[in-house]
Amino acid sequence: MKFFRVSIMTSMERNEAISKVSGAISNSGGWIVNHTLLSNVAATLNFELPYAQVKNFLSHLEEFSFQPDVDGDIPQGKEGDLRGQVTLTFIHNNPDLKRDVPAFG
Repeated sequence: MKFFRVSIMTSMERNEAISKVSGAISNSGGWIVNHTLLSNVAATLNFELPYAQVKNFLSHLEEFSFQPDVDGDIPQGKEGDLRGQVTLTFIHNNPDLKRDVPAFG
């Protein structure tokens, strides 16, 4: 199973951008298997989707005004599922998110 990487840089509000990428994955018959949030600077979504839906997935991203940068060739012509990762980098001048850390111990 090949690994498919997509990078997106956006000035869109981060929650909206993550929601749209999630929608593009699910609208293409895929599902999110893991995610990582790095403050309000970046997010990574690991997913799987059918090989036959890769171009559909990229079209959904473009419909949402993203300009996806694909690392390598676009996989096609295979059967089964493809593992992938979308890395979102958020462009803004906002300070890092502050989170309250509960006392422990």
